Amino acid sequence: MLPLLQDIRLSSRRLSREPGFTAVVVATLALAIGATTAVFGVVYQVMLRPLPYREPERLVRLYQASAQRERLGVSHLMLEAWRNRARSFEQLEGLALWDRTLTGSDAGAERLRTGRATAGLFSMLGVQPALGRELRADEQTPGDGDVAWLSHGLWQRRFGGASNAVGQTVMLDGRPLTVVGVMPASFQFAPDVDLWMPLVLDAEREAPHPGDVTLRVVGRLRSGATLDVARGELEALTASLAQEPHMKGQASGTRLVPLHELVVEDARARLWLLSGVVVLVLLVACANVANLLLARAKTRERELCIRAALGARRGQLAREFLVESGLLAVAGGAAGLLLAMWGRDLLRGFIPQGLLPTEDPRVDTQVLLIAMGVSLSTCLLFGLLPALRMSRAEGRGALGLARGGRAATGAQHVQRALVVAQVALALIPLIGAGLMLRTLGRLHDAPLGFEPHGVVATDVLPPVDGHGGDDASQRLVLADILEKVRTTPGVSSAALASTVPLWGRNGITSVMLPGEQEAVAEQRPLATFRTASDGLFATLGMSLKQGRPLEATDKEGAPPVAVVNETFARRFFPSGDALGKQVRLNLDGEPFREVVGVVGDARHDGVGEPPAAEVYLPMGQFEPLYMVLVVRTSRTLEALVPELRATFRSIDERLPLGRVRTMDEVVETRLGPTRILGKLLALLAGLGLTLAGVGIHGLVAYSVSVRTRELGIRVALGATDRQVLKLVLGQGVRLTLAGVMVGLLGAALLARSLSGLLHGIHPFDAVTFVGVPALLGAVAVLASWLPARRALQVPPDEALRSDR
Repeated sequence: MLPLLQDIRLSSRRLSREPGFTAVVVATLALAIGATTAVFGVVYQVMLRPLPYREPERLVRLYQASAQRERLGVSHLMLEAWRNRARSFEQLEGLALWDRTLTGSDAGAERLRTGRATAGLFSMLGVQPALGRELRADEQTPGDGDVAWLSHGLWQRRFGGASNAVGQTVMLDGRPLTVVGVMPASFQFAPDVDLWMPLVLDAEREAPHPGDVTLRVVGRLRSGATLDVARGELEALTASLAQEPHMKGQASGTRLVPLHELVVEDARARLWLLSGVVVLVLLVACANVANLLLARAKTRERELCIRAALGARRGQLAREFLVESGLLAVAGGAAGLLLAMWGRDLLRGFIPQGLLPTEDPRVDTQVLLIAMGVSLSTCLLFGLLPALRMSRAEGRGALGLARGGRAATGAQHVQRALVVAQVALALIPLIGAGLMLRTLGRLHDAPLGFEPHGVVATDVLPPVDGHGGDDASQRLVLADILEKVRTTPGVSSAALASTVPLWGRNGITSVMLPGEQEAVAEQRPLATFRTASDGLFATLGMSLKQGRPLEATDKEGAPPVAVVNETFARRFFPSGDALGKQVRLNLDGEPFREVVGVVGDARHDGVGEPPAAEVYLPMGQFEPLYMVLVVRTSRTLEALVPELRATFRSIDERLPLGRVRTMDEVVETRLGPTRILGKLLALLAGLGLTLAGVGIHGLVAYSVSVRTRELGIRVALGATDRQVLKLVLGQGVRLTLAGVMVGLLGAALLARSLSGLLHGIHPFDAVTFVGVPALLGAVAVLASWLPARRALQVPPDEALRSDR
């Protein structure tokens, strides 16, 4: 232990005498270790950490499935049948999400997302309320479920976190509910739910509409049952159930997905990609630091060889280098840990809500362990090579060290190999960043099919109490909203629709043509449908290609009509001429409708997603759905929101104004994950490029210092500055070309793995695969030119007197 402490003391003293070298190495390691720790910390929390539920490995999400869609919600009837007949599950529980209006407080009306859960959901997950009691089975019968559990956020907003909230009454759509519990802040099973209620499972109520699919079903596998066994049993059971008369219209397929896999699937590809890229950057940093240590060790070569000749053991010499490397790694790791905490916060931008803890990022045990592990690995990676190489010094080599001898040549070979590796490793993330940035550019230029600038939107949810709750009453409230908003100063047009582009909500169904059997329609791809008022296309700036738009006269009692988009016209009518044709949505009570107009395609599912076949139904001829108010205005959002709030309150004090967003913001939100991924890849690639440039510069500078005498002789014999520059630059360029050739192989593999994230460009995009190596070459030329210029400034007589 005493020799080790002595080595630590001597290494610390030696590093403190070289502050410039120490600062460069620590900064390099801090950046690389910080980035690696941040990414690996998030990867652990999202991908590897078990979900915070009881025995989470046995939890699965269950779907019904059809030929057109692999994942459908589950009907009440099907859940009851699964519960009664499926033997592979210990428990099956359902959840339905609804938007409702909270009233009855001085804070005003508030739109809430409510979660209606079956009695065993919380106990199956192993979650206990932070305050109050659990949900009871007897509260699932009609009339006995007037109780509620507050989310932690709603508890803080409405009750200030007071413990006496339990027992108080809240009004939800005019219905009094008794608060019997508060869920813990860590409960993120459905992270956007504000209030939980019992789910009343009433199969009799659903009998007229057995095909309704409204539930999210989660199950716990029975002990010893495997996913494959459960999947096989449920597929056979569901196919049999779908043939029973009371199950007519039910989807006959099923899909089972482990809950953890479902939760992380949106972030998995991006996180594994970042993990691979950050490892490459770490390796670039290690190669860079190893090169710096090798160059620095050359200055101690005589000292080490003399000590070896006097009897110092090879292990002792190697230990000194490893101790020095360890100190540098510890310092770099400590600084990198601080950077990692900032980086984790940045990475939250494309992690789905609910996967990361809700509290601010903190130094937890996992992050500390990851930082320690990365620092130790880094120490071994960059410290072992110099330690092994310099510990092989022999006394005879030290006492008669020849200039340019075999030892020096061997060291240079190692350093050159490290530089080639740096360039190759740096090129791979640079190619990835280039592809993602090119994708982002294409997404920005992609046609949206509507004009978002100057348009704002918000959800509208009229309270059902006091308005009868029937379709006609709801339409009256919506018409009143529309009339008053249209007269608001600064509003040029306004409309209502069940959803708008990129809002993330769609109705989906099959479509029948005259004389067609339902079975034939079910085999075609589904179409999306939405209800809308007059003025929607003008407000959104959507182009009318044929016929007329929806009009205010398209009311109940008027001839049923519809407007379709161009994709629908092409898909359902070979000639593409849909105007005047008859179509019917495969929904209960839905009539055949005449297509009176065709509008241009708009991106509803995603900026980079192809448009779906879409049908627009008049709001006056279809049951009111969740509606979105869209307004084209010349006013700022800050100026318009108070006006809209006053308008809503003038209609009904209980009418909440939801969050108002500009459509530009909606578009940017959809681009957010791609933008953040592109920026992170560009940041990591820029770091790798910088480190590669530093590595090339260091090697060329070291080579020039070793060849000072040779260069002086060349100049004395008549070599021109151009020839000397060419000689020195050639070394850096040759190493860069070798690294680029190797790196392109790895970049090709990365490009292939990125293909699912790209839009509008080929994975082997010529601009990227030519431009990025050219950029790397320019950096290499600059990094080599600087030491070459310094070499030319050394007078020939001084160069000839050099001992190198």
